[in-house]
Amino acid sequence: LTPLPQKDGNGKLGLVEFNVLWNRIRNYLSIFRKFDLDKSGSISAYELRLALEAAGYRLNKRLHELLITRYAEPDLALDFDSFVCCLVRLETMF
Repeated sequence: LTPLPQKDGNGKLGLVEFNVLWNRIRNYLSIFRKFDLDKSGSISAYELRLALEAAGYRLNKRLHELLITRYAEPDLALDFDSFVCCLVRLETMF
């Protein structure tokens, strides 16, 4: 994935920038739905590992645990919003 849109620093998304962002969110939703195996609207820590690998991120155990600690609810599940935040953070890190 390429860096997030909004390159000119004006604080606004132009049509091209919006299109990039929209397509990225649609891709995230497709991945999320594929790995929300029980269709609960959230993914487990195990499902997150599979979803992140599908998105192109092979993470070591420690980094995966850190993401779960940061983005998951107490039951260790992530909803779609948290999943997007997690992927955005990974994109900026890599």
